[in-house]
Amino acid sequence: MKSVSPVMPDAKLEIWLNSSARRRPLVRTLPALDGFLTAGVVGPRLPNPFIPMFAALGLTARAWHNPTPAESAVLGAVTAHHNRISNLLSERPEDFAPRFTAKPGGGIDPRPWCQGFYDAVDFNREEWGDILDVDNRLFGLFLPIFIYSKNDKGLPVLGPPRPGPETDAFIENQAYADIASVVVALRQHHQPTYMIDRP
Repeated sequence: MKSVSPVMPDAKLEIWLNSSARRRPLVRTLPALDGFLTAGVVGPRLPNPFIPMFAALGLTARAWHNPTPAESAVLGAVTAHHNRISNLLSERPEDFAPRFTAKPGGGIDPRPWCQGFYDAVDFNREEWGDILDVDNRLFGLFLPIFIYSKNDKGLPVLGPPRPGPETDAFIENQAYADIASVVVALRQHHQPTYMIDRP
């Protein structure tokens, strides 16, 4: 029986994500990873959920067949995070809370989490289908998330926000308040959620 490598602790996982320039990962922080995995949980079911996961981590097929001890520990940690999110949304959706970044001076920054969520959606755009059409009534569920996201050209996904202090205050202090509820709504739209086994 194949032995299971230890799961990498969050503190080491954050360092690993942030020091992975050569692997070109889609996510570099735990909040971004949390957003990416959340999109995978609440989105359409994928034939192989490890394909976007490996893209998020910047891992190749080699890591699937012959991972290093560190890669195996990373995959174990990420799989555990995925399944924790899946369990929570399945059993206690009212307790779900995005893993936003805490600002040094107080408050939160939802941008890394939202960017991770958007990157997961963008990676599997075809599978998400018509819900990404701005004329689809369900597209509104993405607005509290996409307002903080940028596309691969570094431009705001929803276009430049209307200039002015009221808009700035809304984005900084209010727009993210609905994210937990829209995540639950997306999960309900794409039920059921599912668990994955580590490779």
